[in-house]
Amino acid sequence: MKTRSTIVTDTDMDRLSHLVRALKHSLFRDQLQLESLEQTLESAEVTSSERIPRDVIRMNSSIRVLDLDTRKKELYTLVFPDSADISTGRISVLAPVGIAFLGRRQGDVIEAKVPGGDRTLRVERVSQRPQTARRQARSDRSNRQELHSGRTIQRTTLAA
Repeated sequence: MKTRSTIVTDTDMDRLSHLVRALKHSLFRDQLQLESLEQTLESAEVTSSERIPRDVIRMNSSIRVLDLDTRKKELYTLVFPDSADISTGRISVLAPVGIAFLGRRQGDVIEAKVPGGDRTLRVERVSQRPQTARRQARSDRSNRQELHSGRTIQRTTLAA
């Protein structure tokens, strides 16, 4: 079976590259995950948000998957680490499954090594959430403004 290339929007590439650079020079505990995301980004095909196919998983996409081992269907949203909450299905792009989701398409089968073992998931449906992306971008801008103004920013927790 031929593997399709990973497709990432130019906007996601900019934000994710910035995230990787920032965490490389921090005390981020899982450098292997960071390296895995960086490798995914380095090999990705970058395209504009307007030209990306609708069935490609990008940041803030809602993804319905079928676990091929348990036959259970699950719903996730791929988010930046500060918005992750696995109890509500919001999975970090730095989690093994989140990295595996990025840039994949509806119909793809992904495999990810997770703390509990290996997972094999088939992407059943991809939906975009543009309002979430816009809200996240506004939040990022305000965080950057706070950072540049010298005010203290609340530390965020990186969830898997």
